[in-house]
Amino acid sequence: PAAAEAQPFLRQKEQQMPPHSSSSSRVMVVAVVFLGLSVDRGDTFSGPAPPWWSRFQGWSSNDDGGPRRFPPLGWPLVCGTAGGVALGSAVSSERVRRSVRFQAGLAVILSRYVAWWALDRNSLSLGGMGDARNQTLEEVHERTAVEMEELVRQMRGAYVKSAQILSSAFPETLPAAWVRRLETLVDDAPARPWPETKRVIERELGSPLEATFLSFDPTPVAAASVGQVHRATLKADPEREVAVKIQYPGVENVMIGDLENIRRVVSILKPALLPAVDEFRMRVSGEFDYAEEGARADGVKLFFDRRRDFRHRVVVPASVPSLTTSKVLVMDWLEGGSLRESLRRDFQKIHARRGGLRRTVGLVRLRRRARKALELVVKAHGAMIFDNSAFTVDPHPGNIIACDSATRKIGVIDFGNFKIFTPSERLNVARLYAALLKKDTDAIVRAMIAIGFRSQKMDPDFVVSFATQCFDRDVVDASPYQLLQSLEKKDRLLTIPSGYMLVCRVSLLVRGLARRLGYYDFSCADLWRNEVKHCLRHFGEDL
Repeated sequence: PAAAEAQPFLRQKEQQMPPHSSSSSRVMVVAVVFLGLSVDRGDTFSGPAPPWWSRFQGWSSNDDGGPRRFPPLGWPLVCGTAGGVALGSAVSSERVRRSVRFQAGLAVILSRYVAWWALDRNSLSLGGMGDARNQTLEEVHERTAVEMEELVRQMRGAYVKSAQILSSAFPETLPAAWVRRLETLVDDAPARPWPETKRVIERELGSPLEATFLSFDPTPVAAASVGQVHRATLKADPEREVAVKIQYPGVENVMIGDLENIRRVVSILKPALLPAVDEFRMRVSGEFDYAEEGARADGVKLFFDRRRDFRHRVVVPASVPSLTTSKVLVMDWLEGGSLRESLRRDFQKIHARRGGLRRTVGLVRLRRRARKALELVVKAHGAMIFDNSAFTVDPHPGNIIACDSATRKIGVIDFGNFKIFTPSERLNVARLYAALLKKDTDAIVRAMIAIGFRSQKMDPDFVVSFATQCFDRDVVDASPYQLLQSLEKKDRLLTIPSGYMLVCRVSLLVRGLARRLGYYDFSCADLWRNEVKHCLRHFGEDL
């Protein structure tokens, strides 16, 4: 029922999405992308240079053991070009101005690494900066991590969501200091001032706050990229505590604009990834109507209540339709904190115990509990995909709640970013996971072709590696993008399946959470085996 109700809404949103129009910002984006390409490819200027990430994570050498040359003068040249074009383009568009602000902040951060490189290698003499020669790369990471966190908090919008995804699903692509800083945005994104928030609530509900709520905490308990959440008690039902989610004014235009900028960059850097970007952009549009989000949450709650294996283990808060609008969502309050923070607090308590044996036993039990909780999270999302056909595609750590340490219940919140599969799409995904379970190369290639994956040669090793890393488990310690770069010696990606990549996103996010808690052997295919089997049986096929 939830899937059927949401389909017209999603189609309407797709029609409302602005076209992929080019504007004056395209010139600016090209200049900034050129800056990025000049870092990746040293032949843009004179002399070879190391790949950006190798210099970002640590220094690499040439085959002869000597340091690779990187001409610092290339940076001022390109930064000046990008800055000049950006200033000329920014006057007419708020989207462009936001892009310029972000690129300017990013340029400052990148300059820290250029300065460190130049001074550390004694290749550039700058007066008054002698102390920087003793600065380690790790210290640069720590300083720039603080600056990047501040920049993302100032920008908000899609930049917050991107930081959440990177730190949760792809921590290996960033320095450890960056991950520590950016992952705070999962549970503590920038909030808006209380007077502004109160005006939105009263305007949406059409009455003073005191007429609806017996109590209302003005301090938000959580903030995200689209809105923030407050704790309150209903006046009509004093025993009912609720979470009130308020959307930031104007955030829809900001988010869509940010995603337009991201799309332009991707169209230049990696056009094959555009279908995934467009699909994600379309799903994000569903986050701006809280009434629809409440209906989706209620539909998923009914689904889990019908499943005996999840009825007493997975909790989804019920909405209060009479107090929910497109900008304000009122739902039951879930007692507890994020799963990751709950496990971290328990670890600190156990670690503080006296006595080595008590501490060891406590840590073993905590590790077993963490493993079971993570498996429950993965299985719950598999049930939504293969049985319900409708699922949330945003299971980052802040959206998984540890409700009760005694009963081991988990709560699933945030149904704004949502996907609904047609029967044929659900069958295609089930066939892919069946092939991954069997490790059948030919079946995996056929399944990937069926969902729309294409590469230049359709090399079986290339296809299987991509499918396994994205949809199932970690075959290498790298992100899908890094994996593609390493595999492109064999084959080249042409297009990826747009809608199906949201299953990939779920897999990457839950596996990212597992890695942050110390588990590196999670296989979504193994944990979804029963769901895949039942789904195939529904369509008259066998695993």
